[in-house]
Amino acid sequence: MKNPVSFFCYFIFTNAAICQNSIKEYRHQAIEYGYIKEYKKVIDCYSKIIELNPKDSTAYLDRALTKQIIKDYKGAITDFTIRGKINPSEPDYFFLRGMLLQKMKDYKNAILNYNKTMKMEYNADAYRFRGQIKEICKDYNGAMKDYNKAASMSRYSEIYIDRGLLKSKLKDYKESLKDLNTATEIDPLDENAYYSRAQVYTKIKEFRNAIIDYGKTIELNNQEPKYYLKKILLEIKLNEKVNACNDLMLYKKYGGKLNIKLNCN
Repeated sequence: MKNPVSFFCYFIFTNAAICQNSIKEYRHQAIEYGYIKEYKKVIDCYSKIIELNPKDSTAYLDRALTKQIIKDYKGAITDFTIRGKINPSEPDYFFLRGMLLQKMKDYKNAILNYNKTMKMEYNADAYRFRGQIKEICKDYNGAMKDYNKAASMSRYSEIYIDRGLLKSKLKDYKESLKDLNTATEIDPLDENAYYSRAQVYTKIKEFRNAIIDYGKTIELNNQEPKYYLKKILLEIKLNEKVNACNDLMLYKKYGGKLNIKLNCN
């Protein structure tokens, strides 16, 4: 008769191997379903992984991110929280939960999560997103400090766009344009940088420069109706009827709904 201890060990190791193979298969299936946007099936795959291994923190993370896509925000928060209990030293738990709470407009708890992130890791986005919340709450001084901190930690266009638009809101147009110029230099393919700068040029009545920037946004994304609309309104203001009519045709082609009074006959 076989040694019962040996048999038990064999049973345990064999089942563990089967379990690991099943987990790999479910992960593969989740990826495949993700490609075709079958998000509920993706969630089912991660749920099966969790059934096999309730301490698989990565499965909770991936399921939470997928739940966000289908706007199951409460379910996502629950999964982020469980992941945090499994791996309390992982700062991404607080950061990702903060982002989701910000999206849900639970600003107080979002800030608490960003604060915890900042204590655990060097994360410019935590300062940037906290700055966005402070700006929404009209704490402009606090927002500016956070944007400045983010800019000192990392150099990418979104930080300079956020700070530039805040400076514009505070009517510091010269410094606003400096930041937005920097954003276009950092990432010449960031359409939002040109769109944001065009808005500031419009505020200070530099309509020609604004039209040029709206033109650049259209070069980068020629299927966004609002870019054509903004450009058309300025072309009408400058009495550039031919250009406005050409843009009006494209505006309507790409789904523009606003009825613009313009005689193009």
